[in-house]
Parts: sequence; C-alpha cells; structure tokens
Amino acid sequence: MSITAARFGSSPLLLDWSGLRTHTKELDANARTEFTTTWSTTLEKLHQGVSGFYNAVVTPEISQLNESMEAAKKFHAAGIKDCIFIGIGGSSLGPMCLLDSLKHLATSKIQFHFFENPDPIDWQYRIQKIDPTHTLVCVVTKSGTTYETLSIFMLAYDWLTRTVGHHQAAKQTIAITDPEKGELLEFAKKENITTLSIHPSVGGRYSVFTPVGLFAGALAGLNMDAFLAGAKKVRDYCEKATADKNLFLTWAYYLDALYGNHRTHVMMPYATPLRLTANWWVQLWAESLGKDGKGFTAIPSLGAIDQHSMLQLLRDGPNDKMIWFVNVQDFKTQVKVPSLNFKVKSFELLEGQELGAILDTEFRAIQKVMSNQKRPHLQIQLDSISEESVGAFFFTLSVLTSYMGDVMKLNPFDQPGVEEGKIYIRETLVQRKKQGLEAAMEAEADPVHRLRLHRES
Repeated sequence: MSITAARFGSSPLLLDWSGLRTHTKELDANARTEFTTTWSTTLEKLHQGVSGFYNAVVTPEISQLNESMEAAKKFHAAGIKDCIFIGIGGSSLGPMCLLDSLKHLATSKIQFHFFENPDPIDWQYRIQKIDPTHTLVCVVTKSGTTYETLSIFMLAYDWLTRTVGHHQAAKQTIAITDPEKGELLEFAKKENITTLSIHPSVGGRYSVFTPVGLFAGALAGLNMDAFLAGAKKVRDYCEKATADKNLFLTWAYYLDALYGNHRTHVMMPYATPLRLTANWWVQLWAESLGKDGKGFTAIPSLGAIDQHSMLQLLRDGPNDKMIWFVNVQDFKTQVKVPSLNFKVKSFELLEGQELGAILDTEFRAIQKVMSNQKRPHLQIQLDSISEESVGAFFFTLSVLTSYMGDVMKLNPFDQPGVEEGKIYIRETLVQRKKQGLEAAMEAEADPVHRLRLHRES
C-alpha cells in the first residue's frame, strides 16, 4: 500500500493526501519528471529573490527581526497599552492572523485594534473607546500610497496630536514601509517617526516574515525566533527533498490534476485560534493564482461551526469543491466536560470528555463523510498551535503558492487587477478633489454667499 501521509522534514507539519488520490491517477514517472523540473525552476527563482519571503527566514537583512524586536522593546518600555494597527490586505491579514492564532501564548497585555476599511461608522465607534495617552499607532503600507490605509492613518495621527501634542504623537507612532521611497516614508522622516522596512522583494501577502508580522508578534510578546525557526525547518526540507519524496510535488500534482472539475477550494481549520489563517490563505491563494483566466475560488470556513452551515452543501451539493482540512494533534490544554448529575443520554455521554478530543472527533467524522461521498479533500496537521508550527504553516502555504504559479504558468507575485483598481481610485479622488475646489470657488463667487459670510462676521 502506497504512503499517503508524510511530514515536511523535521517541521511540526504533516500532509495527508489520501482524500485526493482516489479521484485521479497517481503521480507516475513522466509526471514526476515534469513536476520536478518545474520545482527546480521555482526554487531557483526563490533563491534569486523573486519573492524575498523564502530568504527572509535565513537572512536578517530581509526579515528585520532584530530591528522589529528592538522597536517592540522600546514601546514596551514606554508603557504602551493599546496599538492601533492600520493596514489592508497583506499589510493586516498576516499580523492579524498571527496574533489571533497565538494569543494564548502572548506575554504582553497590549490590546490590538486593527483598522482596515475607511468606514466612518467603524472609526467613530471604536476610536472613542481607546485612550490615546498610552496608544501606539502602527501604520503599514509598502508603497506608502495605499489610500484606505493613509486615510485612516491621517485620522489617527490627528487624533493623537490633538490629545497628547505633536511631539509626543510622533513618539507614539511607527511606520512600516519601503526603506527608500514612498510618501509615508517622506512623512515619517519629516515628523521624526520610527520606521521599519519591508524589503523591496517581499510582496504584501508574503510579508508576514518581515516587520509586518514580526513587529506585531514581538509587540504581543510572542517568540518570533521560534516563528522563523518553524519556517526555516520547512525551507530546509525544500532544499533537501528528493524528487521521489517531495511533498510539494505530490500536493501540486493532485491540485493540478483535479483543477478541471474542482476549482473551488474550502479551507476548514478545526481549531478556533486558526480561524483567521483561512482568511489569510484566501488572499494568498486567490490573489496569487487568479489571473490569465485561471485560478481557484478560495473560501474560508471553520470546523466544527460550519458543519451546521456549509457541510450540507459540501456533502451533497455540486461536486466541484476541494476541502482543505486543518487540524491540531495536541492542543496542550486539557478541559474536561464536568458532571451536572443530570441522567440523560447526551449529558452522560459527554461527562468526562475532553474538549480537544470532542473537536478531533468532529473532524474525523466529517473527514469520513467526505470520503464516503467521494468528495476530494486533504489534511494539514499541526503538532500543536505554537509559534514554530504557525511559522511552518505560513511558510509551507507560501512555497506551495509560489510553486503552483509556475505549474499553472503564471506569475504568483503580481496583482494587475488590484493595481488597476488603485489607478481608478486615484483618478476618482483627484476628480472629487477638483470638483470640491470648483464648488467652493463658485460658492464664494455667489453674491448671496458673500452677503451671508459678511453678516456672520
């Protein structure tokens, strides 16, 4: 019987593809040669820095880990209690997911408030609940010109300045952006604001291995050395894996073989702390591979909650979906259901059961349901939810995405659709600004308007 599950080297990550192999022919010698050649091409590009995330885990100049940790230490010493974290897309999803998945290990009491959308109701409602006196404003945009991010930052910086004064506001702000160019960098230099650098080779959705993720983690009191160490274990595996045992080849082969009929992918973690990893993966998978008329529809989910919403569709709906189960082998926390001395079957069945075991039972049951219905699925298992395992998880998915780009013959590191949208946004904002000035000039030229201003003065 052939092997259908294996670990990524010494990493805390295991892949089980048994739920895929029955849906298409297995990887034969000819296909393995083709996919091995493509893998070599991908690895060469990553070595050359086509996307710096791959080298960031072994190159301090790219990761900026030391600088991130020093900045975090400075703000800890300053007594920061809240952090307004401003970014969008890869500038927020990575750190947000990182902090949420590892919050049970955080040693800092700093409260994070992520502001992504320029939504007036959200801004007004949440900002009034934050004390600016001990609040850090962290703004993240690689280009330095992301309009959603800059609009919120301008509000936050003005809010700080009006409350704690101009000089102190600058001391309570940090900008994470390009090291050499961009309007945010210009402003930071003008105001003498602390800055951290996103290496030019690292795109937003891969930037969790730069200060975008590392500073947030360090500020939360997480072990970011361990985070990078987990990623490095997968990188070491990439460097040493032979063609006949390379899990990335097997994984990509089945995804490609099933592409024609299964272009909707659903990621379903069976662990609440990993809920947002599915959201981070959606951007990575959809934005990287959705171009040139190709790509996958990526959907986030959460077990066991979505057994009560999406499971019916996944089981009996159109057979065009592939489920990515994510489970945890050991939650490292024992919580047992107590006895309430109520003698009915359901209560008695649950008495003494451990919550983690119940959740794992839910996962195994649904995995079996998918197998019985011949619905393709795969399993990614983390040994536990730790800095090391989350780092390995992020890195594995980033490498897989890079490789799938070459398999599908497209560039997984650009986003032409997003850039086109930015052009139209800028054009519209410029037009609105122009119209606003023209309307103001017309109003000032109006005799009635001038008379009103005269009376008011």
